[in-house]
Amino acid sequence: MDSFDQLGLGPELLEALTAEGIEVPSGLQADAIPVLVRGNPAVLRAGPGAGATVAYGTALLARLEAGGGRPAAVVLTSTAESAVAIARSLARLGLATGHRCAALAPGWALPGHADLLVATPEDLSAAVRAAEVKLDGLEALVLDGAGFLLEGDGPARIELILEAAESDGWQGIVVADPLTPAVREWVDANLRRAVFLPSEAAGDDAAEAPVERGDILLHVVERPDVLRDPVGLVDRLLDEEIHHVLLFCRSEDRAADAGDLLTLHGFVAGMPGDPETPVWLGLDALSDRKRVDEAGIAPERVATVSLDLPLDTDTLDRRHGGRRGQAVCVAEPRELPHLRRLAREAGYRLRPLPSPASPGHDAVTTFRAGVREALETRDLAAYTTLLEPLLEEWSGVEVAAALAALLRDRGFRPASTATDASPPAGEGTLAQSPSVRPRPPAFTRLFLSVGSRDGVGPGDLLGAITGEAGVQGEQVGRIDIRDTFARVEVADTVAGKVIQALNGTSIRGRSVRVDFDRGTGGARERGPGGGRDRGPGGPPRRKGPPSR
Repeated sequence: MDSFDQLGLGPELLEALTAEGIEVPSGLQADAIPVLVRGNPAVLRAGPGAGATVAYGTALLARLEAGGGRPAAVVLTSTAESAVAIARSLARLGLATGHRCAALAPGWALPGHADLLVATPEDLSAAVRAAEVKLDGLEALVLDGAGFLLEGDGPARIELILEAAESDGWQGIVVADPLTPAVREWVDANLRRAVFLPSEAAGDDAAEAPVERGDILLHVVERPDVLRDPVGLVDRLLDEEIHHVLLFCRSEDRAADAGDLLTLHGFVAGMPGDPETPVWLGLDALSDRKRVDEAGIAPERVATVSLDLPLDTDTLDRRHGGRRGQAVCVAEPRELPHLRRLAREAGYRLRPLPSPASPGHDAVTTFRAGVREALETRDLAAYTTLLEPLLEEWSGVEVAAALAALLRDRGFRPASTATDASPPAGEGTLAQSPSVRPRPPAFTRLFLSVGSRDGVGPGDLLGAITGEAGVQGEQVGRIDIRDTFARVEVADTVAGKVIQALNGTSIRGRSVRVDFDRGTGGARERGPGGGRDRGPGGPPRRKGPPSR
C-alpha cells in the first residue's frame, strides 16, 4: 500500500502524518488501522520500531470523539519515560484532530482531562484512587509492551484499572513481541475475539525463514540523537573496498538532515548512482538501487545502510537483499527485538558490526555466552527503557559494565552452561558459584510494612538497608514492592542486622516494621548452619505478618 489515504483516515490526520514525515504505511499499519478504526480488539505482534504507535494512535484519533473532559482511551506502558515519549508522538497528531493527548507525568497540565492518556499502571492506579483521573468514559485500553506489563502482579493491577472503568464495552489493543504465555493468557481471558496482526502471530513465534539470504551487520546506538548522526558510521565504512555508502532514510526531512551533517563534516552527499559522490541519500529502495545498477557501479563497492529502521520485511529486503556489498542496520537497543524478528522472517543473519576483538579466556567466553543467550532469548524491550535515565549520565558501555560486575558478584552462570563441571580450584572464573541458581544460596527474604502507596521505590529500600544497617549493596538481592508492603532478599549473614537496624525507622516519612517474610515459609534458601527458627545473629523469630 502506497499511502495512508487508502486506510480511511480523515484529511486532518493525513496532513499531520505527512508533516511528521510518515507518508507510506508499513505492513503492520496497513493491516491494523482498518481493523482498529472499526473498534475491534486486536493483538499487534510488534515491538519498538515497528510503527505500532502510529497504527493504534491514528485509529483511536480517527474513531473517538474529542473534548469529553476525561480519558476516552488509555495507553499503559512500562515507564514514565516511555509514557512521555508516546504522549508527545500522539499529541502532535492530536493537534490536527482536536484531541488532547497527555502523559500522567510531571510537566503535563490536567492529564485527567485528556482525551487520550498515557501512563504506567502504577501511576494510573494511584491517580484513580486519588480521584485525579476518572475512567467511567473509557472506550479503549492499549497495553503497549504487554510482555512487561503482564509480569508478576501486572494482571491484577490492570484488573483494578478496568474495574474503575465500570464498563465492559472497551476496545482492547495489545502490543507485544514476543507473545509470551502471560500475554496469551490475558488475551484469552479478556479479548476472546481479538484479531492477531500479523496473522501468523497466533502461530509458532520461533519459526525460521526457509531461505538464508546472507548477513546484515548491526550497529547499535545508545541514544536516539546519535541515530540521526551518520558521520561516524560513514567514515568507518568508506575504505579501499567500499567506495560508496547508500543511506536509506524514512523521510525527505531525515535525508536532508543527514546530508547537512555529512556536508558539515566534509563528506559529499548526493543522489544514488552518482559516481563522483561517496555518500548517497535514498528514500525508495527499488528506484535508488536501480539507479546504482544503471550507473554500472560494482555492487561489492557499495555499502547499504538503513539509517532508519525498516518497518517490515519487504522494506528490509528491498534495501539490502540480493547484493554483494556490506549491509548495515542502525538501531536503538529498544528496537532490537523488532529488527531480529524481521531478519529472522526474511532469512538474514544479524552480525555485530566488526570491531577490534580483545583476547579472552574460558571464563570470559562463558560469561559472554550467557549474555548472548539473554540477548537472543529474553524480551528486553521494556528493560532497556528502565536504563535510559542512566544513559544521560554514563555511556551504554559503562552501564553494561556495571551490570556485568553485579552479575559477577552474584555468581552469574548462564543457564546453558550451569550444569557443566565446575572449574578446578584456583582457576579464574566469572561464575564463582558452582550452583545452577542465579543467586548465591544463602539469601533470606524479609517483609517490610511499606509499599508503593507510600511512594517507596527500590532505591529507597536499597538506600535504607545499606545506610541504616551498614551492609554492602551486593548483599541485597531482589526487591519486590507491592501496594502496601515489600519483600527484600538479603544475605543470610546480615538478615538479623537489617531487621534490628530498620525496625522503628522511617522511609519516606512512614514508620517501618521489618521481619522475616512468612508468605512463602520464611527463608528462601539456607546456608550451612542456618536454622529456620533463628535468623543469623538475631533474636528468635516472632510470628510474622499474615500471608499475603
